[in-house]
Amino acid sequence: MVGEGGNYLTAAVRLIALAIGMYLLFGIAMEFLETSLALFLVLLLYLAYSGYILPEIDRRRGAPGAAETVSSGTCRSDRLSRLKAIVLFLTVTVILFLILHLLIIVMHEYSHSLCAYFLGWKSDPWEIVYGSFIGAHWDENVDYSALFAAGEGPAASVIAFAGPFSNIVLFFATVGLMSATWVKKHRRAYHCTFWTCIITFSMVFEYVFTRSFLQHDDFGNINHGLGISPWPIFIAGTLLGILGLYYIFVYLVPEYHAIVTPHARALQYVTVSAVCFTIFLFYIGLRITSYPAVPEWWCGVVGIAALFIVPFAASPARGWVQKRMEGRTVQELSPSRPELSGS
Repeated sequence: MVGEGGNYLTAAVRLIALAIGMYLLFGIAMEFLETSLALFLVLLLYLAYSGYILPEIDRRRGAPGAAETVSSGTCRSDRLSRLKAIVLFLTVTVILFLILHLLIIVMHEYSHSLCAYFLGWKSDPWEIVYGSFIGAHWDENVDYSALFAAGEGPAASVIAFAGPFSNIVLFFATVGLMSATWVKKHRRAYHCTFWTCIITFSMVFEYVFTRSFLQHDDFGNINHGLGISPWPIFIAGTLLGILGLYYIFVYLVPEYHAIVTPHARALQYVTVSAVCFTIFLFYIGLRITSYPAVPEWWCGVVGIAALFIVPFAASPARGWVQKRMEGRTVQELSPSRPELSGS
């Protein structure tokens, strides 16, 4: 009886998590639709591309294991089991993503606010502007115009840089954690650390790549406060960001496959698609709403192009990805859990 009760409780928790995940996915889709019809159409096209077109391309190219998708399987029960694993994995990832995303935004904004408080330019460090659940319209509530009017440009730059600096510190902290053996041996810990790393990297890269030339926002305030051209920050930040992208897709994503979803090719497709969605559409691609502003709009176009190119190049069916996975398999991992590794 106790065992049956535990099974019912587990099933109930999964059902609730599934309902929450589907609601959040629907909410994200509606936010895209309200923001831009073009973005919403891109999202629909990307779902079709990553869920069917890309695996089918890999299958036709003869890539080993590429046929393991929702539609594959020897019988209906196999397909339903695989679909269940994908939906559950996606649900857990979406819920975790939004929780981590909000926590990192709070960290970012409070970094600005606390810095302003310690420099004497804010009376209440906990007073920030709270935005939507997907991270829009948040603000540190710092009066930069008063700083500039008082001739305190350097102080404004320090305050503006405090937010991105906290993200940079978190990125290197998570990279360090993922190199620890004890994290690699616990799939849930690695899963959480990996997505924290992806989110905090995406926030900084998007700021540098798309907003360096703005007259406001973090890097606009840094440029204004220091009286410098935005080009040095844009060029240096973009080059460092490209190195970060290389590290993520060449090292971290294959390692994630090997640790979290070692025997589930379908879930590996979900992972690389979700990472690309986060970086190239959820952050950078949104810049197309700035049309006809340049370079923001063009940066958004680059992000959308990368949204379809990078998943193809970093597909789990690629030979180089599989070799990376083989070289990063961790022995004596904890038993696989269906909510993360699938079946």
